[in-house]
Amino acid sequence: MSAVYSENDNFSVEYHFTVATATDQCGSWMIEGTITQEIAGEPLVPYYPATILLPQDSEVKDIKVKTSNPVIQKGVDLPWGQPPCTFSDEPVVVGKNEAIYGSDNLYPATDFEVVSIESCKGFQILLVNLYPLQYQPKSGTIKFYETMTVDVKFGKGMKNNLYRGLGGDKAEIAGFVDNPEMISTYEEGAVPLQTYQYVIITNDTMSSTFQTLANHKAHYVTGAAVYTVSWISSNYTGRDNQEKIRNFIKDYYTNHGTRYVLLGGDIAAVPYRGFYVSTGGYTDYDMLADMYYGHLDGTWNTDNDRRWGESGEEDWYAEVAVGRAPVETTSEASAFVSKVISYELATKPQRVLLHQSRIASNNVPDSRCLAYNCDNWIPSGYTIDYLFEENGTVSKSVWISHWAQNPVAVAHIGHGNTTVYYINYQNGGTVSWYNSDVASMTNTFWPWTTSVACICGQIEANDCLAEAYVKDSNNGAIAAIYNDNYGWYSTSNACKYSGEFCEKEFRACWSDGKQKLGDMLNKARSYLVSSAKINTTYRWCFYERNLVGDPESPSLTKRASYSVSVRQFHSFGAYGLFSYSTTFLAPIRYGLQ
Repeated sequence: MSAVYSENDNFSVEYHFTVATATDQCGSWMIEGTITQEIAGEPLVPYYPATILLPQDSEVKDIKVKTSNPVIQKGVDLPWGQPPCTFSDEPVVVGKNEAIYGSDNLYPATDFEVVSIESCKGFQILLVNLYPLQYQPKSGTIKFYETMTVDVKFGKGMKNNLYRGLGGDKAEIAGFVDNPEMISTYEEGAVPLQTYQYVIITNDTMSSTFQTLANHKAHYVTGAAVYTVSWISSNYTGRDNQEKIRNFIKDYYTNHGTRYVLLGGDIAAVPYRGFYVSTGGYTDYDMLADMYYGHLDGTWNTDNDRRWGESGEEDWYAEVAVGRAPVETTSEASAFVSKVISYELATKPQRVLLHQSRIASNNVPDSRCLAYNCDNWIPSGYTIDYLFEENGTVSKSVWISHWAQNPVAVAHIGHGNTTVYYINYQNGGTVSWYNSDVASMTNTFWPWTTSVACICGQIEANDCLAEAYVKDSNNGAIAAIYNDNYGWYSTSNACKYSGEFCEKEFRACWSDGKQKLGDMLNKARSYLVSSAKINTTYRWCFYERNLVGDPESPSLTKRASYSVSVRQFHSFGAYGLFSYSTTFLAPIRYGLQ
């Protein structure tokens, strides 16, 4: 991709497409780097989600797309899409749309679609879906455009209040837009006078326990702080504690350089915001979405009703990375803190476990696709263990033994519910893995784990499987990125929807260098913003992915050890008590109650 920029009022971004050398693992005819658009009964066609950075303080006036002369191919039978299916339902199979397949009208009718203009850290981003392939079903003719050029005309716009102009922000944005050279149009900003890159929010009871974690983090970030919900509630405005906490985070992001926020407690300690989302005949009026605290543009409720996150109210890009420690007592908090510190100071294994259990009879569709898609991003030198039901029954003892080989990450595919998921479905009988089974594990290293399974990440339950993995102080996992509600797939592709989010987490970790767990989740989501904006099933999956774990913990590298000085000095500041140690690299701040 190349871009041309004029300081007058227009610029262009050019895209070049190539046909994939082979079909993907699930059999779709694809163009490299694209996503398959799947509408029930309609032809499966690829689209590319163009992510275009606009000049600073600009407003889009017009968008046009020019294409190269198409490459024509005849005699092609493109398959049609199927309805999305949850991992808890029986799939419904539909036939092709005869009106579309009996016509030679181009499908899709247009070669591009303007999705929206979004903001991330004050940078304005234009989203356009490009369709490099158009299909005439009746004659089986494909028109393929090898080059597509997006021309953007713009004028003067308003400045975004979340723009900080920090070098780190610019580098992050440059890493996911298609025209990173546009970064040069953004002015430099002043570095915040006080920086607190890492913030823990907890209740009064657990604050001193989490201070131990803040002290540890202060060796590796510029400033670590602990604040209580009660202090925030007394010092910030908002309709409820959730909004007050978000306004606090927005303040600290803007004025103190905050990048990572740990919600230090289960929902009784740190409340959650529930989002409204509906798709495929299902509606969740209160989906736990901790992204509310990290995606800081707007309010998520522009019409001030009881439904948060409705269409048009969302903010798709994160300003800060958020994770949750699912603890309720000081003893649980202490165990979590010790686990995080030990994990960060441990050598990370170069081993990955990729699991498969069937999601439907006879493994149709083939659920091994998640492993095959994830392993595309794992570097050479890593040992990859493929634990497939197709190769033999995955029993509990087999599951335990593979975790005992100490992988750095574990990907799971299969059915699930709040406190259980299947590790085997049909070949040898169903094998269910429960919360209570976690204590039987023998691994000596804690991996991060991801899954497509339904409801295993339902944090508002007491406790879900994700919480059981993370709260186990001896074994289990360091973090889990699981679903708060139903996971989704397609009968034509077992890795459609929820599986794409899992795969993108692997891509973010190893290909994009986002090894910190919260950055990994944010980056993975960013690939699917356009899809979530136009498709309610993607929206559902986007909202429900939460990180149970510490967002600042690095997953691939060992942190340098340190010694703690006993000598400390204390003084009162305008916002609370400052505590300095001769060993610490940055001050620790407490919120006064």
